[in-house]
Amino acid sequence: MFSNLLINLYFFIPAWMVKIFLFFNRDIKRKYILDPQAQLLISLFPKYDVKEIKKQDLKVFRESIEQTRRKVSVSKKTLKKIIKKDHFIGDEKSLMIREYEPYKTDNENVILYFHGGGYVLNSVETHDDTVSYFSEKLRTKIFSLEYRLAPENKFPDALEDSLSAIRWLESQNIPLQNISLCGDSAGGHLAASVAHYFSEKDIKIHSQFLIYPMCDPGCNSDSQKLFSEGYFLTNEAMRWFWDCLISSESDNENHKYNLLKVNKKITVNHTFIITAGFDPLHDEAENYASILHNLGNSVKQLHYPSLFHGFASITKLKKANDAVNDMLREYKKIL
Repeated sequence: MFSNLLINLYFFIPAWMVKIFLFFNRDIKRKYILDPQAQLLISLFPKYDVKEIKKQDLKVFRESIEQTRRKVSVSKKTLKKIIKKDHFIGDEKSLMIREYEPYKTDNENVILYFHGGGYVLNSVETHDDTVSYFSEKLRTKIFSLEYRLAPENKFPDALEDSLSAIRWLESQNIPLQNISLCGDSAGGHLAASVAHYFSEKDIKIHSQFLIYPMCDPGCNSDSQKLFSEGYFLTNEAMRWFWDCLISSESDNENHKYNLLKVNKKITVNHTFIITAGFDPLHDEAENYASILHNLGNSVKQLHYPSLFHGFASITKLKKANDAVNDMLREYKKIL
């Protein structure tokens, strides 16, 4: 409770003041300097050892995360009202997708968004402010999917939910070539997994915009080791997330699960990969971008060296907000 209050009050401190305060205690790795405002904020957040959470306690833990997100305001609000509508889709109408309609739309494309959380945590609710902000800035309709979570639902259950969502969008007269796939972290992985699915069938989809995606279940990259702890996402947590998701060892050879196994050009018009300097997932995301580029795909990497995994949802940080506005300007160009 006290930490929540501290975090809310923290954003009233000017960024320049924090920079002076931490001038002699800067965090420098790979010649990158962690944004001082982010550095101090990370120290204020409570630490969770997610791998110690028992399956029977997951529901309560997820609910506590949602409650915390409601109490702790880390994302900038929209300037104008976003119209939101929840749709229940699928054969049993049990799959929820939330529609975000901004005050003005500039194009016929829509975005299908997948939230992050290692496939185990978070929800449409935890990312509501983030998706609202994206929709307003992009002036594009976004549909955010409440896909099934692991470990109760293993790979490829979330992928199947995503395909159900796309079939529903098509039933709303939105063709595949007008659907852009977007997600952060695990959501970035899911977006790419969907893109790989349609590539197998040689069906084109508009684009994929992957924000610090998880790509490699091996978790052995240099960035995984260098940033293994102390930057929100830890190496141990990533290994646990992958372990919760995997259904069999053969998944590791499936390019819809292990993105680094892709070996032919994908049928996506544009790919954007967003990376952060202080992110354990940096190297695998960059590796994925390189593989796609070498296979002949149109790929653009946007790198923010002073930021960390999760920055896109913490736009009250000045550097994070600047980075999000920058990447959304680039996204807007292809929508």
